[in-house]
Amino acid sequence: MDMTRERSGQHPITYLIITRPGNLAITAASVFIAGIISSAQWAAFAGDLAIAALSAAFIAAGGNAFNDYCDRELDLVQKPHRPLPAGKMTPRSALLWSWICFLIGIALSTLIGISALFVASVATLVLIFYSLYWKRWPLIGNVAVAFVAALTFIYGGVAVRSIGAAFWAAWLAFFFHLGREIVKDLEDYSGDAAAGANTFVVRYGPAAGRYMASLTFMLLTVSLPLPYLFGRYKIGYLAIVLIGVLPVFIAATVLIWRWSRPEQLHRLSSLLKWDMLVGLFALYIGRSTMTLVSG
Repeated sequence: MDMTRERSGQHPITYLIITRPGNLAITAASVFIAGIISSAQWAAFAGDLAIAALSAAFIAAGGNAFNDYCDRELDLVQKPHRPLPAGKMTPRSALLWSWICFLIGIALSTLIGISALFVASVATLVLIFYSLYWKRWPLIGNVAVAFVAALTFIYGGVAVRSIGAAFWAAWLAFFFHLGREIVKDLEDYSGDAAAGANTFVVRYGPAAGRYMASLTFMLLTVSLPLPYLFGRYKIGYLAIVLIGVLPVFIAATVLIWRWSRPEQLHRLSSLLKWDMLVGLFALYIGRSTMTLVSG
């Protein structure tokens, strides 16, 4: 029997809350910035780029709602404030809403072209399999989330028919999200262990999770100058990441060993999330004025 409480009077705002609108805004912004940095002629494809940003937001919304549906019983213990465990939405409504969002996102991608449809479809499938299976496999779930995050930037490049510069943004996004996902696993360690979730941290222990997160942040630190050195990004990019991004990665590498309480790790995860906006700003400011070759 489903342990979640069901109520009939679901407020419309709940349909927005379950999609995590803050994350959707970052997703849409990532797609749009990826398009801008990928081509000097991005304005000619501004319509397609806007559609891609909206499409990505709907697909992310579907992924978040579907993930909450799959995790509804686990969230009774770990995150009782979410709509399903709090009884503000029925599981059936959440499932239906997730599929509506997925379908809208994919339908929008067809307005751009076959390449966009392919990227949107792959992202949707990865999000579905992540919630159903992969998040229970050590590290595979973390890699799946990081892959979709990286694909967001490729999507922006596809929308403007040039993915050369978007590759570097995708590269950084992959390792950034991989590290942050491991931090979130450390935050949820007690609840995941009690529920029998087979995450990397549960299976191999918090120390292994800290080593993996530290390694990921160190790879990010080494990767930060690469877009400037090899990707034709301007000095403005390098200046911003050295001032606003690099110190956060260094701090995260230290704090991951000093902080162990869930609320501390949640603060670290939130810090990394907001620092992602600084990274997006650096990519925007440092974009090349030259026409980028198609990738």
